[in-house]
Amino acid sequence: MNHTLRQVLTFAARQTLGRMPRLRPSRVGRPAILGGGSVRDVRIRPWPGPYRNSWLAWWGGAGAAFRRVFLTGAEGLPQTLQKEFANRWARYCACRFGLFLPHGTDALRLALAAALDHDGLEYGGEVIVPNLSFIATATAPLDRRLGVAFVDVEPDTLNLDPVQVAEAIRPGKTRAIVAVHQFGQPADMTRLASIARRHGLRLIEDAAQAHGAIWETGPVGSLGDAAAFSFQSSKNLNCGEGGILTTNDSDIYERAYSLHNAGRTRGRETRWQHEELGWNCRPTEYQASLLLHRFRRFDEEQQKRASNFAYLIRELSSLGCLQPLRVDSRVKRHGCYMLVLRYRAEYCGGLDIDRFLAAVQREGAPIYRCYTCTLSQQPAMRKLQERRPKYIRTLPTPVADQAVQEIVYIPGTALLAAKRDIEDIIAAVSKVASWFSANRSDAQLVQIS
Repeated sequence: MNHTLRQVLTFAARQTLGRMPRLRPSRVGRPAILGGGSVRDVRIRPWPGPYRNSWLAWWGGAGAAFRRVFLTGAEGLPQTLQKEFANRWARYCACRFGLFLPHGTDALRLALAAALDHDGLEYGGEVIVPNLSFIATATAPLDRRLGVAFVDVEPDTLNLDPVQVAEAIRPGKTRAIVAVHQFGQPADMTRLASIARRHGLRLIEDAAQAHGAIWETGPVGSLGDAAAFSFQSSKNLNCGEGGILTTNDSDIYERAYSLHNAGRTRGRETRWQHEELGWNCRPTEYQASLLLHRFRRFDEEQQKRASNFAYLIRELSSLGCLQPLRVDSRVKRHGCYMLVLRYRAEYCGGLDIDRFLAAVQREGAPIYRCYTCTLSQQPAMRKLQERRPKYIRTLPTPVADQAVQEIVYIPGTALLAAKRDIEDIIAAVSKVASWFSANRSDAQLVQIS
């Protein structure tokens, strides 16, 4: 069978099956993992994937955008589409400057290098980071030969704790604070900005998970000296891989631009002239064209995520076994990258977290384990601390240590589903919690594959 025809038939089948009525769902009684029926058969009714792709979307703009890039032959320089997207995203974040890059990690390491005017050829001091985050929060400064100090997070939001930050500062050694907007919720940028000003530190936003989020003082991306976003495939706005640096500081932008363009100076680029030490961190026009296409629907999709996010928080809170994180009252808009919850085994018959997840997943609910260890517990960080203790400082982080034992998440892609689909998640959790609360001895029968 022709490859294209097979793709069309597969897509049509999925679209048809995905809209079929439920086949005798079992919302009560024995859990599927113990032989009962499931709430949702994901083979028939799969959850949305990371891409909202369709032939209509291809014919309606994405294909034409790719074709224009291909036919012009300008797939990299002069970065026309890249600059267009960077400008649009910067304006969206209330920033003067945006620099499109291949990855979010590139954006974070260039933001640090440019803000601190550090070439990375020798030890450059220490950066405070939360001990609960994706590993790039730590590896980006380490790549620039900046040490990291792992600090604890707030117990109710799991964002960087300003009190712990203030206590961790070492005058003459600490140079910057990296505030991670965890899971889409802005960190306490009001207090962190005050601490940074008082101690003469740079404040960098790791906004990889917080597209479109707004704090009381403004949009994420504009709240520190510079910010880094990611457009990796799991993000709410994505192009497979990609990132962007935003800033309102012209000096930071000019340094970052030179760093990303092999040391060339913006506005005076010549092929063989390199004014500063720099690298090639230029993405392709294909990435930019895809983001420009998807950005048109971004706010619409975020509104849907926000509606389902709020509904799930309200309904799951009443079940007890999954406790949502607190959303700070100063958050004007949550990024809704994922809905993170604390698992409470005491409300589920003492079922341990891995067996609980196995049970709800068999019911068809897209609930997964979140970070399973802190950054300082990562094998890579432990090895580095043994070899180069100068670069790693770990403060006591009891909140983060506890969080990795109990946090689970519902991905942002699921938040784009219809309300009746979201009700399946609630039904799955309720069914599992009710059964094991009433039949505690059955917990040992749950097998984890």
